[in-house]
Amino acid sequence: MKNIRGLLSARDLPQGGIVHAISIRISKMQSLVLTMLLVFLCAAASSVQSTARQAQERTIHVPVAKIYAQKLVNETLAAHPEIMGLEISATSLKKDECTTIASDEQLGIGEKCDQDEYHVMKTDKPFADKTTDNGQEFFDVNVPIHDANGKMMAVVGVDFKPDPKQTAAQATERAQQIAKEIEAKVSSKEKLYEPVS
Repeated sequence: MKNIRGLLSARDLPQGGIVHAISIRISKMQSLVLTMLLVFLCAAASSVQSTARQAQERTIHVPVAKIYAQKLVNETLAAHPEIMGLEISATSLKKDECTTIASDEQLGIGEKCDQDEYHVMKTDKPFADKTTDNGQEFFDVNVPIHDANGKMMAVVGVDFKPDPKQTAAQATERAQQIAKEIEAKVSSKEKLYEPVS
């Protein structure tokens, strides 16, 4: 065989038309370029896998909606990527006890209301609190929502994704906008508890 420096032609092929072995001289520069290209492609593939894995980890797995309040939570989370947590708390229709009736976490449903939620129920005003979890600071804002007659029916708790530039006033304003969206979809406290299929 001879060293090939250009294109192969038909006369370079052995009988039968198939090249069994070709000796190609590759310069050190070409070898370096090919190695760098291979490293780049491997790094790009790894980056794509890492990004896909991170997106999967950020995906919120919300409980299946059994009542209308849970359906509202699930729809609101899907519509607002700036939210990392959302819940609706209310007094039950039969008792005067406040509990979480819908949440982004299954374990949160049924928990008794905390001081922040009771404060909102008592004052009928939003309450913003800066919270730290896993070394990340974020705003947890509780906002009252009202029925068609203007009577408070529940408290919406919004946890925003960490944003070092966000202020309490900005978080409160945004949470109030989100609460208004929820409020517009429900006319009564009874509607929150309505079964969904």
